[in-house]
Amino acid sequence: MINLEQSKIDKKSYATAYAATVETYEGRVDRDYYVNSFASGANDWYLGRILVPVEQIKEKLHKGGHDSNIYAYYSGVIHAAALQTNFGKLNATCWSHIDTPSVTQGIYDAMLDLQRGKVRSENDEYIVQGSEELLKLCGGK
Repeated sequence: MINLEQSKIDKKSYATAYAATVETYEGRVDRDYYVNSFASGANDWYLGRILVPVEQIKEKLHKGGHDSNIYAYYSGVIHAAALQTNFGKLNATCWSHIDTPSVTQGIYDAMLDLQRGKVRSENDEYIVQGSEELLKLCGGK
């Protein structure tokens, strides 16, 4: 799906997306979950390819009747939109500090790790440092 070189990953964007994805989806992803579809949905959101309002997507998704891969795709869209909204809640300019390919990589890696049952600890040094870096920029700390 996405495979950025380590040198191209923005730590604060990756770490925050990884941690938020694990927190949101832990216990909800099994080995049959369509991780690639989920990550594609998130990626398409950040690339501006989703033209339908998120609320409309949520309504259709909750009505049911979708194939698992379609459900995963639109769940990825909704997750990506929620992350972007939450960054904006930290402060109005927070999103300008975010590298969307790194966010997408963080989401994808978190979903793969959840699928494998081997997520990085919330005390993982890389995740902690990246999250703290983002809070310094966006949280005024």
